[in-house]
Amino acid sequence: MAAHDGASAAGWYGKLPSLGDFASRRLDPGFIETWDLWLAEGLAAWRGREPATWLERYLASPSWRFVLAPSALPLPAGSGCWAGVLMPSVDRVGRYFPLTLALRLPALPATPGAVGALLSWLQRLNDLALDALDEDWTAERLETELLRLGGPAPATPEWTDPAHAPGLGRLAPGQACWMHGDAHGALRAHTREGMPRGTDFDALLGARVPPAGEG
Repeated sequence: MAAHDGASAAGWYGKLPSLGDFASRRLDPGFIETWDLWLAEGLAAWRGREPATWLERYLASPSWRFVLAPSALPLPAGSGCWAGVLMPSVDRVGRYFPLTLALRLPALPATPGAVGALLSWLQRLNDLALDALDEDWTAERLETELLRLGGPAPATPEWTDPAHAPGLGRLAPGQACWMHGDAHGALRAHTREGMPRGTDFDALLGARVPPAGEG
């Protein structure tokens, strides 16, 4: 498969097992600053609430696919739509922090076909992120695979079952849709206002209950 140009490929931020510190590629500094603050504050508060159990729960967390409507994130990152994958990770020296793969979308999916194309891309992005947690995956290899994947394909007319991701095709400003595969391989979607904080953050990254909203 031919490589796509960098503008159409997801960027990334966070920790990789092959690296000794934070790294990022192709993500807007405003997004990284906002996203990092949300994650860092959430993780610190979670560790304070559950010092004995947070790490076990963090490591058991599923990977989450997300779609963010405008204003789900604070400005400046919240001026656009975002889609991507968030999963627990760790760096080479044992410091825990999630890995995020994300792409700014030109618009939210508005038709079943567009929803289907986005979900298909998110599944492939999720699989790629899982592979990247292997210790032999360098940042260069992650870059190569992301450029090969590119962005979501055009709308898929034959895909007509938006029930697979309830709410994704009708997100309102300020809303976020979080999705993960259950034990049977089915996609579960949860829609909420804004970003999860407090105990909702613990739930998102703690494999306990879904974020508040649709389930």
